[in-house]
Amino acid sequence: MLESSDKMQTESVTQIKNDQPYFVSVRSLVEFVLQAGDLTVGGFQKRDRAQAGTQGHKQVQRSRPAGYQSEVEIRHRVEGVDPPMEVRGRIDGLYAGEEPVIIEEIKTTTLSLDLVNEDHNRLHWAQAQCYAYMYARQHQLSGVRIHLTYYHLDSKKEKTFERYLSLAELEIFFRDLITAYLGWFRKISAWQVRRDQSIQQLEFPYDEYRPGQRDMAVAVYKAIRANDRLYVQSPTGVGKTIAALFPAVKALGQGLAARIFYLTAKTPGRLVAEKALDDMRQANLQFRSVTLTAKEKICFCPPVNCDPEVCIFARGYFDKVKQALDEISHHQSFTRPVIEEIARQYQICPFEFSLDLALWVDCIICDYNYSFDPRVYLHRFFDFSAEPYIFLVDEAHNLPDRARAMYSAELDKRTVLDLQRTLKPHLPALAKKLSVINKILLEIRKACQAEEKDALIEYEPPEKLIKAVRDFSQKAEDWLALNQTAEFRQELLEFYFLCSNYLRTSEYFDTFYVSYFERLGQADLKAKLFCLDPAPMLAVPLERSRSTVFFSATLLPIDYFMKLLTGDKDHPWRIFQSPFPLENVCLLIHNQISTKYAQRADSYDAIAAAIETICKTHVGNYLVYFPSYAYLDSVLERLKERLLEKQLLVQDRAMTEADRDVFLARFSAGNQETLVGLAVMGGIFGEGIDLVGERLIGVVVVGVGIPQLGLERDLIKEYFDRQSGSGFAYAYQYPGFNRVQQATGRVIRTETDRGIIVLIDDRFTHARYRHLFPSHWRSVQVVQNSDEMKDKLTQFWSRT
Repeated sequence: MLESSDKMQTESVTQIKNDQPYFVSVRSLVEFVLQAGDLTVGGFQKRDRAQAGTQGHKQVQRSRPAGYQSEVEIRHRVEGVDPPMEVRGRIDGLYAGEEPVIIEEIKTTTLSLDLVNEDHNRLHWAQAQCYAYMYARQHQLSGVRIHLTYYHLDSKKEKTFERYLSLAELEIFFRDLITAYLGWFRKISAWQVRRDQSIQQLEFPYDEYRPGQRDMAVAVYKAIRANDRLYVQSPTGVGKTIAALFPAVKALGQGLAARIFYLTAKTPGRLVAEKALDDMRQANLQFRSVTLTAKEKICFCPPVNCDPEVCIFARGYFDKVKQALDEISHHQSFTRPVIEEIARQYQICPFEFSLDLALWVDCIICDYNYSFDPRVYLHRFFDFSAEPYIFLVDEAHNLPDRARAMYSAELDKRTVLDLQRTLKPHLPALAKKLSVINKILLEIRKACQAEEKDALIEYEPPEKLIKAVRDFSQKAEDWLALNQTAEFRQELLEFYFLCSNYLRTSEYFDTFYVSYFERLGQADLKAKLFCLDPAPMLAVPLERSRSTVFFSATLLPIDYFMKLLTGDKDHPWRIFQSPFPLENVCLLIHNQISTKYAQRADSYDAIAAAIETICKTHVGNYLVYFPSYAYLDSVLERLKERLLEKQLLVQDRAMTEADRDVFLARFSAGNQETLVGLAVMGGIFGEGIDLVGERLIGVVVVGVGIPQLGLERDLIKEYFDRQSGSGFAYAYQYPGFNRVQQATGRVIRTETDRGIIVLIDDRFTHARYRHLFPSHWRSVQVVQNSDEMKDKLTQFWSRT
């Protein structure tokens, strides 16, 4: 147990109290009991369908006469249910002064009203009948009139169906609905009681805390209890995953949160989180979790096609999923293999099944984008629920650049022109809209050429281009909504989504954005809306959580990450020390080699010689990290003259996950000869790999990791120069040094590991880099040549 007094406080909130009912929304209740049929039947839907639907609701409500009430909140406590259950909802429209009272349910549609009949969708009537029953009971009415109104978004016309239902009829309907739900409700509520009891009794799952681990867990718990955000720099070995999850689980058991979102950027992070939860289950925790995998990766019918005529796993999905959900009684950890096994057994879509499971589990392990990306975030949690959530953001150093990508958008002239030529014989009017976009981009490209510039930078949104893109999108929507088969349909759909993202991003444009047009090759041009500072855009999704904890082994300098993630320094932060003995690592700086871009060609031979010296001093497995593939290739040619080619293992530019696994498998503890892996900083081997013990005994880092000079990095530099005068640090130095730290973190993974780290670049001895060094680098030694380096390494390896 935790807390500064060694215990978490438990008196504030208990699990399920008799006077605190379980809440279920009318929508969730109706959909769970009555939804049936195929997964996808509606085909293409317009980009602004949700927004237009909301506006359509408001338009109908505004058109109603005086005395009409809109958005009326209502709740009803179900009688005779233990534990107690309360149904909640919001009535679209209410004529309380009519006799009998009229309750209106409003639905928007793009389907022709001629095709909408009274029995168009039984879920719509069911929702209205729930509201009617709840209102009638609350106001002791003998009956209620229901208006089910369909509003056509394009024609702005309405079609209304009316039914009168007596209280007796409504009561029968509602009782049948509740009865059908009660079995599931009792199963879920009983689970929550068992879960919370197990959490109360849960002890830390390991024999003892590692140094710093207990303090981190206490800090996480305090942040959750205070509804705050927390930044944690926690080096490898502290055990940060369990130190974040354990107090979050405790907080959930005390009613401080309804669900935990464990957000991570890469597969290894998800696997570590799954293991941490499994370790707590081994300590008798009752706790359900689901891991969300991208639709494209988990789809049984690739390329993704959710047409029930094509995909058997979409056909009849809602008829089969309830039975599949019963498997929740037999599993607690719904990892990808478990989800796939159950989905195949019941012939249902594994991706949609994982989303449906997520509604009923305690922890969701997923990528950042499910919480932060405006294109794919989980609407079912964040749009229709006010439940308190905990966000645990793993490897948070990755989030700034990921967020910049989420909140940026781009188009290119070549794609526009190619699609225009494809569509011209089939959809000439739509091709004409594309020609307008192409002409605008062509004019901008000519302007760049005339001024002999590679790029045109603007600090206002490109209104002329935005208008042309919007005109095209609206025209494309009209054709796509017909859901006609055509050879060019997929190409058109993909470009339409690019345009949708461009338009959506244009709506966010502010002082922390820039619009740029960059010449590509001989004839192409890229138009991009680029997010310079992700903090303002992250503010809204972060409000969806009760508390957010950002943690990483490389979250230094911490004020830099605080600025990019939340924009201020008012939140608590903690920096923990490495728990490993300092004598287990030999950290050297070779300061007589410069890897600056202008001097790189002069460094290749010296670097190859240094790597040879390092690897011949002691037999083992080594990883050497370079700032780019070009640098790697140049040094590789020299290394082939110094080491046997079979000793060299090279990261390829287009490695798959399978290739990655083969690469890592070569790092065996049983290797009798030295193996040298050459990789790129910030790449797939730059972080998230765990080569314990003799599998890796040394890391060499070539350069200070500065990202390649480029337009976007320069734009970030200019922006933060204007903000704080720290442009170079924010755009180049700090991101680069983060790559260095990640690379060096591969070598010492446990308290018994021993290994060497060699940093090659004279800049590592400069003050502006030395002040960034984590505390466990304080034993660093500087060497000036290969002989001196060999002596230091020999001394280190000679110690037992």
